[in-house]
Amino acid sequence: MKKRVLLIGGERFLGRIFGILAAMDGGFELHVVNRGTYPLNIDGVTEYKCDRRAGRMMARLLPGGADFDACIDTCADAPGDTRLIIGALGGRIRQYIFLSSHSVYDSSLRKIKTEDAPAASPSGDGGRVKLLLENELKEACAETGVRYTILRPAFMYGPLNHIPREQWFIEMIALRHTVHVPLDATASFNFVYVKDAARALMTVVGNEKAYGETFNLAAPESVTYTRLISDFERLNGGSFDTREMTVAEIRRENIPMPFPMTEDDITGGDKFAKTFGFRYTPFAEGMEATFNAVYSLYR
Repeated sequence: MKKRVLLIGGERFLGRIFGILAAMDGGFELHVVNRGTYPLNIDGVTEYKCDRRAGRMMARLLPGGADFDACIDTCADAPGDTRLIIGALGGRIRQYIFLSSHSVYDSSLRKIKTEDAPAASPSGDGGRVKLLLENELKEACAETGVRYTILRPAFMYGPLNHIPREQWFIEMIALRHTVHVPLDATASFNFVYVKDAARALMTVVGNEKAYGETFNLAAPESVTYTRLISDFERLNGGSFDTREMTVAEIRRENIPMPFPMTEDDITGGDKFAKTFGFRYTPFAEGMEATFNAVYSLYR
């Protein structure tokens, strides 16, 4: 029997990749709610054009009397977002899967960030909002009996990424523009491939092991700017134009860099891997697929 899933989002990046892979899997009856700017248009997927914050309209649009094995929320980004969905759909949701972020962790940590690490002082407004939404979700689920699952991905990369991280490097290489390289950067960081995150979402739907749990999503390999540039040179088939600068020079010229330069940002993803027997895609493999997909758009 197919699992009936309500996806909030689905227009960009992870939501879209999940929609495609879930439709291909065949084990899901997928209903998608978003603003309809970039519809999925996939056979077997039912889409509803609605703002996520129009709770009453959403409740009317969704099939009457239908319960959902899970609601997957990929785009909550303001206080009240998770509570509103639960309130609007009443007892029709059995499990609420919330995509949070590794940014909820205390920015002062200098070790691998595991699920039991303190999240009292997250860095940046995005981290604070995600942590607020996590706590809001737990409270709303306790009040209504809905089971929750929270996923905290590390830096996510892959085709369709709309955040200028690895995409920025690949675009500059493809267009033969100069790439700024922090010569003395010392930080290490890690990633999760977008298709792994989508597979993780499919894994936890209706899975009792995931009820009431919080999981990081992060591949075990640590990456540096040196490794990143080396991989791009290999995938490019040779060197590309770079401007090597010190971290101090980059900061003085206010050049935005997509990853930390001096402070490690390593998220531990072992708990998810061990709980579900999950294998993360090797970084070289995932980045090659990403590079080829993005590069082809510009060359």
